[in-house]
Amino acid sequence: MSTLGRITRSGALAHAPSLVAPFVVVALAAALVSVTGVLVESGLRSDDGGMVVAVASSFAGTALVLVIFVVTATVQLALRQRHRDLALMRAVGATAAQMRALVAREVTLVTVTAAPLGALAGLYAAPLLTPSLVAAGVADPGLTLHFSPAPVVAAVLVLLPVTLLAARLATRATLRQAPTTAVAQSLVEPLDIGRTRKLSAAVVAGLGLVTAFSPVVVPGTLGAATSAVSAFLLIGAVALAGPALVAWVLERTGTAHGTPAVRLALANTRGFSRRLTTVVVPLALALGVGTVQASTDDALAKAAGAQLRAGLAADLVVTGADVGDQVAELSSLAGVDDVVALSRVPAKVRTDDESQWLGALGWEPVAMLALPPEGTRGMLDPSVVEGDLAALAEPGTIAISRDAQFDTGKGIGEEIAVDWGTGTPVGAKVVAIHERGLGFGDYLVAQDSAAAHGVDVRPDTLLLGTDDATAVRDHLAGPGFAGLDLVVQDEAGHVQQMTIAAEGATRLSSVLLLALLLFVGVAAANALVLSTAGRAGELLLLRRTGATRRQLLAMAGVESLVTGGVAWLVGTATVVPAAVGVTSGLLGWAAPAVAWTTYGWLSLTVLLIPLLTVVPVVARGLLAHRVPVLGAAGRLS
Repeated sequence: MSTLGRITRSGALAHAPSLVAPFVVVALAAALVSVTGVLVESGLRSDDGGMVVAVASSFAGTALVLVIFVVTATVQLALRQRHRDLALMRAVGATAAQMRALVAREVTLVTVTAAPLGALAGLYAAPLLTPSLVAAGVADPGLTLHFSPAPVVAAVLVLLPVTLLAARLATRATLRQAPTTAVAQSLVEPLDIGRTRKLSAAVVAGLGLVTAFSPVVVPGTLGAATSAVSAFLLIGAVALAGPALVAWVLERTGTAHGTPAVRLALANTRGFSRRLTTVVVPLALALGVGTVQASTDDALAKAAGAQLRAGLAADLVVTGADVGDQVAELSSLAGVDDVVALSRVPAKVRTDDESQWLGALGWEPVAMLALPPEGTRGMLDPSVVEGDLAALAEPGTIAISRDAQFDTGKGIGEEIAVDWGTGTPVGAKVVAIHERGLGFGDYLVAQDSAAAHGVDVRPDTLLLGTDDATAVRDHLAGPGFAGLDLVVQDEAGHVQQMTIAAEGATRLSSVLLLALLLFVGVAAANALVLSTAGRAGELLLLRRTGATRRQLLAMAGVESLVTGGVAWLVGTATVVPAAVGVTSGLLGWAAPAVAWTTYGWLSLTVLLIPLLTVVPVVARGLLAHRVPVLGAAGRLS
């Protein structure tokens, strides 16, 4: 009976070293799912938790894709090392159905043991995100997290089908072959892949490229977000075509030159391209997804600043807690020609009329920019492309951005459901569409329309047109306004302040991204350790046939560099289309916005993880198996 078979009968997880990596990865994946579940549940139970739900839902989409990729790769790698065991059991009389049932029971045991433990750890880790949520303005300081068994159950329900499907795919080829053929091929990996898999890889790669350049058709934030998804699709294509692709590349490097260690390393990586692909995919995911996400955040910040600069034409901008009480005073101030009082009002918008059955999940919390009845007087230009902002003077009207138009599917003359905090949605007719949603918000309304629904439209920002901006600024800094909470800035200073205020959201994104990258990094390291530990027999054979410890360590080092280098190339290749697409969607045709610092650190990590895992495992294995070796002169050494 195999190791996993003994575990199925006795439940002795401690005697299953081959299950350590899947156990750890499933537990970490469950923790991610559980944390997401806590945030979604807490947001739904809170009266003002809409933004929490929105952020958690967005994070859940990315996390689930990574979980599926990484858990599948780890389970397949663990079971691939048991192909010979399965083949031998088939050869002595076990049927394919019995083997499938055995593997399914073993994988189920691991999942139902690891997932609840990881999910419980996620429940305890969820409160660590609260400060970041508050700093980003996503949640109020008094946010209360709600804990229930639901996230734990959800983690098991999500991961169990993934692990079972991965196990079925990993053992499919071995169990479909004749027992004798399976035994003969159990120690040799096929270098080619089937036609269906090649076709699937080509289709997924094509979808990835089309998605990367979606901003050509769908501009703005929606197009940029769609473009960022291309990294997942392109890495998915590599996962499908990886064995054939890696073998094709390594065949052209040649193995006739270099030291014996280099020749051995290249021969191993070429002959075991499936094993290499399994560990390359998580590393490439970390580099590609991490860089694309950070680059998208940077591009969004640059685009928002550019739209603010282009749309503001005020000499001074006044903000602060006491702005609402000083409108009349500032309007009569010497040197001030015009004053435009702006307000930010909270509301919820239903983005899809068909999502009513989702309840709170069908609503998007927004901060609408409320414009004064007299208009913006040329000091604020959201760049209207359809309709007219003057039509906002009519009750029950709204202006939306291009992004909101794509999101809601609404156009001029159509109605959008708005909840002004009363719990009763009312219709707002679209009268204008503008292009600068990142700078001024996706939704603009008249202050009178918001006030008619009981909303406090107290001004929080004043745009001043002046004869002498310096004199007005000095006056506001004088004794007459001493003690008031007023921040007076020019246009450039206000744009900078708004950019700094948005850094809280960027930090939240970085914290969530770091959690995902830690998961992927640990999974990749586990996969490398598992793969290397499974080569004990191979290394022992090389040692017995004359390879020195130094040569084997050098071979492991070269293999580590090849693994890291291939992962770096794949990850970098997935970054380029997404970076070009995101930049064109948000900033126009400019140099791709790449978060070079993030890219540099992730590149270094991708190259170091194989070195720091493979080489120590090989060194420890060689020390544990000291065997006599026949030297070149025929003497034992």
